[in-house]
Amino acid sequence: MDNNIHAYIKRVSERIPDEDLPLLASWAESRDIKKGAVLLKEGDVCREFYLVEKGYLRTWYNKDGVAINLNFTFEGEFTTNLKSLNGRLPSELIIEAGEDTRLWVFNLDVRRGRFESDSQIVLFVRRLAIHVMLVAEEHSNLFKLYTPAERYDHIERNNPKLLQRVSLSQLATYLGVTRETLSRIRAKKSGQRL
Repeated sequence: MDNNIHAYIKRVSERIPDEDLPLLASWAESRDIKKGAVLLKEGDVCREFYLVEKGYLRTWYNKDGVAINLNFTFEGEFTTNLKSLNGRLPSELIIEAGEDTRLWVFNLDVRRGRFESDSQIVLFVRRLAIHVMLVAEEHSNLFKLYTPAERYDHIERNNPKLLQRVSLSQLATYLGVTRETLSRIRAKKSGQRL
């Protein structure tokens, strides 16, 4: 398992020396959670980064009783609520397990207590925050640059796990369309393949 977490850390920050990987890995706590378990509740202040080893996490918010999905974090990916984490603000988002999930939790309060003076950990946290921001920007750009059908094509090419593991209703809100529109897009694509 140490090799997995070392590889994930290296993916975020390639320049971290191999001898510092055990220190960074020791900061993370392994956790198994059941589908539907909430890691971050609306109104709580986020103090953690999450790295998914198995399963996936869903980040969403409640808009007038409708769950709007913002992100799905799969194996080998990190997530957090940067706005809450950075500003110590109550979270508007919810992060929960979309499946039974094994993850690594990097708690900033633990880092502050034990690792505050370690420059490699400070550097890793900065790079991790940038990494999470870039993932969020990519999703945001889907809405700025593409039509709903093009968004679906993009996901089909670049993140097929979404199509295989996420419900149609959740995928529809993630793409910013109704379930019916998503069904039409999928039907049209199926017709084109025949």
